[in-house]
Amino acid sequence: MGIAIFALVVIVLSILSAGPGLLIWSVAEKWLPDRYYLPPVRMTALCILLSLLTAFAINLELEGGGISMIMAILFLTAIWSIFLLPFAVLLKYLLVKQREKNT
Repeated sequence: MGIAIFALVVIVLSILSAGPGLLIWSVAEKWLPDRYYLPPVRMTALCILLSLLTAFAINLELEGGGISMIMAILFLTAIWSIFLLPFAVLLKYLLVKQREKNT
């Protein structure tokens, strides 16, 4: 029973550690015009997936066990969000411009 509670706490803290990424995408949604809408939850989920893949790709040793995973997700998700935001906005701009050109 104790292991299940610990696993649940680690999962909840892992979800909460995605907060900075969600904050970055939410601020972008608030400041960008409506036609450049980027769904913050979906983009944060993409950044979490990319951060986990990055951690596995660089063979990140988690000496602290599940608790150190929280810090890895926190930093890598924020880094991926900051890195992907300009490219996502640029892609959305080009798609909107192309759609307006075709109509």
